[in-house]
Amino acid sequence: MLKLGLIGLIILLTLGITKPFIGHHDWNGVYYSNIARNYLQVGLLTSRLGQVTEFGVIEEPQSFYTHYPPLLTLIMAGWFKLVGVGDWQARLVPLVFTIGSLLVLVQLFNYLKFKPWASLAGLAVGLTPMWRYFSRMPSQEALIVFFSLASLLFFLQGKKRSFYWMVILNGLSGWAGYWLYPWLLLLNKRRQWLVKAGIILVIIFFLHLGHTYLLTGSAVGGGLLEALLLRLNLSPPPEFTWWNYLILEKGRLAAFYTLTLLGAAVLSTLIKRQRLLWVLLGWGLSYPLIFSNVVFVHDYFNIFFIPWLAVATAYLFIRAKPALVIVFALLVFWERNPFYQALMVTHSFQPGYELGQQINQAVPMAETAFVIGSDEFIEPQNLFVSYYSNRNIIYLNDTRSLPNEAKYVFNLDR
Repeated sequence: MLKLGLIGLIILLTLGITKPFIGHHDWNGVYYSNIARNYLQVGLLTSRLGQVTEFGVIEEPQSFYTHYPPLLTLIMAGWFKLVGVGDWQARLVPLVFTIGSLLVLVQLFNYLKFKPWASLAGLAVGLTPMWRYFSRMPSQEALIVFFSLASLLFFLQGKKRSFYWMVILNGLSGWAGYWLYPWLLLLNKRRQWLVKAGIILVIIFFLHLGHTYLLTGSAVGGGLLEALLLRLNLSPPPEFTWWNYLILEKGRLAAFYTLTLLGAAVLSTLIKRQRLLWVLLGWGLSYPLIFSNVVFVHDYFNIFFIPWLAVATAYLFIRAKPALVIVFALLVFWERNPFYQALMVTHSFQPGYELGQQINQAVPMAETAFVIGSDEFIEPQNLFVSYYSNRNIIYLNDTRSLPNEAKYVFNLDR
């Protein structure tokens, strides 16, 4: 039954993989897909492994994304090289890592000696809008969840070499995985491993700063320092207060994870008194507490609660009857399914997608297109126009600054 449930869940997660990047938080998809596409155009040597953010024909890279290491976009570039550049191709990369996380969870449940029905209850986290929707969003979070879960599994199993490899890959994926390893100290085992893991992660961070210096001439270039200060909420926006943030998080967690699953996980954590649950809950809370401003703006950074929810729920149903597990899974699925369906039909960026495709068909690759429109259109849509056109585009608010030699003009005010 566990295998059937896992197969069904994987099939469920693949639904919607062909949707263009036009919906909720789909700017991630076009942004990272463009960087991956640029690796193929510019080359790894010319880009110096830097994540080039420009569009169209790029003779000499000038703009680099430095907020994260490039593992995600390098993987996407390799995949694009094999199967071509496209939306479903890009969505498949995070989906593969999500499926990998499910398989690691099953192995973790086996290590903890859970019965198949308890494991199935733990996998109910895959039925929530959080994992169903964001499992196909190209971003570092899919990699971080996978490598963090694999780190935990190998740490518990005592597989030193595999553990260190997962630490390295986690560090090369992004920063949220860093917060897992201090929490593992609560398990009171293999502390020397964790000290070495911390040293590895510090080295990776300084290598990233060195790479950033090579690309931009500054160790914190490309907006890295500004992004860090913003994420730490040292200069919060006027609308941010901790009270507003807590109220927002309360609603988000209920919407994306369901009250059914949250209630089960909280109850399990309180009555089972397993240190592992506190470790995973601590890791899930770390990012929202430390980088509060970015979570205030971007709901998907709550994805790091997934391991805690899965393991805590499995503990709660460790002796449950199959019928109870089935009812529980159905409740998790149906409680917020309308919300998930609403997420799937979001199309805020469709105007940019359609204009980008129009420009791609009308403008030769080496030419520049001029788009004239209001800030209300340009500010939210320009990333999508530029990505789907794959052309160099200059955005203007009116025709007065339009060069006389402009050949390809798209005036949206007409």
